[in-house]
Amino acid sequence: MAERDVSPPAERGYESAPAPSWQGRTRAGEPALASRISQLESQLRRLLACPLGALDDADLAPAGPGVLLLSDSDQVTHYYIESCQTLRIGIGNLLRGGRGSKDSGLLKARMAENLGIAELRVSRYLKEHCAVRWLQLDEGAPELAHFAIAVLRPVVNE
Repeated sequence: MAERDVSPPAERGYESAPAPSWQGRTRAGEPALASRISQLESQLRRLLACPLGALDDADLAPAGPGVLLLSDSDQVTHYYIESCQTLRIGIGNLLRGGRGSKDSGLLKARMAENLGIAELRVSRYLKEHCAVRWLQLDEGAPELAHFAIAVLRPVVNE
């Protein structure tokens, strides 16, 4: 029967593996990535801090580009996020079921399915139970919309 070596690992002549070399240094591009994520996070926080507006008041929204966020009035559920060339038109399109927007008639159908109501009742539900927030951005609105969708996971966008 062969004798087994039961001595502690340090006495066997083994050396512990060196720490991975990537821990001590950063790769090129990481500071830029961290900066971009920080900027998107800051813009998302600004969007969430914007005052709630009624969907009927779309004419009060700016006529410039930006990102809109559709939530319930209690701000518990986020339904939809969109990047718009003209916020005023984008918000108006929400009540009209997305006509003219890139999601066309899908918004009403998805809202109806999510809420368990008929499509005909979605506009009324939006008027009575939902609010919209927007952030006007001259640049980067599509990127913020994608980031916000990834973070907030609105039920209609998925």
